[in-house]
Amino acid sequence: MAENFIWQQKRRILFFGKGLSPLLVWFFSQYISKKEVLKRMNIIKFTFSGSFFDKLLKFSILIAVIAFITSCGAERKKNDRDRFFLLGNEALKGNDNKEAIRLYTEALALDNDYADAFNNRGIAHMKRGDAASALLDFNQAILIDAENLSYVWNRAEAYAGANRYDKAINDITVVRKAFPDSARVYFSEGVIHFQFKEYQQAEAAFTESLMRDNSNGEAYINRGTVRYYLNKLDSAQSDLEEGLLSHSEEGNAWNTLAMVASAKGNNAKGLDLINKAIDISPNEAYFLNNRGYVYLQLDSLEKAVEDIDASLLRDPQNAWAYRNKGIYYYKAGNFEEALRLLTRAESMDSQMTEVHLWLGKAYLAVGNKVKACEVLSEAGPAPEALKLITDNC
Repeated sequence: MAENFIWQQKRRILFFGKGLSPLLVWFFSQYISKKEVLKRMNIIKFTFSGSFFDKLLKFSILIAVIAFITSCGAERKKNDRDRFFLLGNEALKGNDNKEAIRLYTEALALDNDYADAFNNRGIAHMKRGDAASALLDFNQAILIDAENLSYVWNRAEAYAGANRYDKAINDITVVRKAFPDSARVYFSEGVIHFQFKEYQQAEAAFTESLMRDNSNGEAYINRGTVRYYLNKLDSAQSDLEEGLLSHSEEGNAWNTLAMVASAKGNNAKGLDLINKAIDISPNEAYFLNNRGYVYLQLDSLEKAVEDIDASLLRDPQNAWAYRNKGIYYYKAGNFEEALRLLTRAESMDSQMTEVHLWLGKAYLAVGNKVKACEVLSEAGPAPEALKLITDNC
């Protein structure tokens, strides 16, 4: 009954207050009785009697009251905006990125000039793999506050995610010039270069990062991975082992270390190392594919194809898995199928390690020396490729 009583009281006040602004009457109704409202209505009600100064005073009182009410509304709107923003941050920290996007959108509905909300919503989009939507948000944040370089930094990573290399490099260069002593900026630059297979530039960036912070295990792991691709196997192994001292649960480090061991000819050790990676992430397609490759080196063909097929089931766009399955068919004596799969792998990633070597061997196996010599010439300085060229071309 109490709620009904209050509501009825307010309805009567509004009724008796007709002729005065309902908003103003509501304001008074929160603090004073109906009788007092009527009394004060008579005080501030405009008439054509009285002096000019009386009218001016009454008008000033009215404006002050309206301004107070308006400011209360603005403050409430700001509080609601901040509440949605903070809830969005909590969702983002908890990796509930869809909910974070919804909450940041609520905040932006209350304040469309809230640069931090655009920025954080962009981060949530990035975590969902939506680089295009992230770019829209980062661009808007930068339009609102161009001096906040954290927005530019985030946009660089979004450009990289959208495969827009030039813009990604331009943005990260702007940030690096502003923060030349930041290890984190060089780390991000290394990641961008690595994504676009600029391995020498990536190695240089990770080295600069480590010169500024030599305690970052992730930087050692990333530089070790880059050095593996550059065929700097000893320094790659050293970096990876250093990184694993502080990041022993990083499956990617064990995976790359296994590939280093295999490249050095120690496939038994490689198998032990790749199994550590798979123990950490049993369903990771890349790890399964790489164990399949190690099994190929050990001539355990059935175990190899089982892992490779499991990898392709999880990621049918993995060019390295098609290369490995092509190697499997070559070793199994099915050269036509090997040629088909190796050709597919090379078309997906022409810079892939060993793909030209095995493709050349497959062409030789089917009697096409001209094509074999053509692709073997792209195999680099691998001793086996050079010998095949000498013997057949």
